Amino acid sequence: MTVNRGWLRRQAERGNLVLVDAYHFDDMLGTDRGIEREMPVAMKPADWHDRKEGICYVMPFDFQSKSGSAWKNPNGTFTLVVHSNCNYTFRLAEKEGLA
Repeated sequence: MTVNRGWLRRQAERGNLVLVDAYHFDDMLGTDRGIEREMPVAMKPADWHDRKEGICYVMPFDFQSKSGSAWKNPNGTFTLVVHSNCNYTFRLAEKEGLA
């Protein structure tokens, strides 16, 4: 099922997403698939000094690229395709007190 990327971005801005899988390819480093562990997702801070280890930072462009798309998977996760060489799979974070 197709998902609005604006909605997915708002979930990232609110800290409601967890990265569960990723794919990236570039000409210098080749293919990078998967992650070692799940990690919280946040929007990239303006100052790189404000970044923290263990957080997947995404950028506004990731949700706006003309070649991108997003959908909900049968297992409840969400796939965000930024472009043909980059995609992420997220799940909604389990918030305390909401169970």
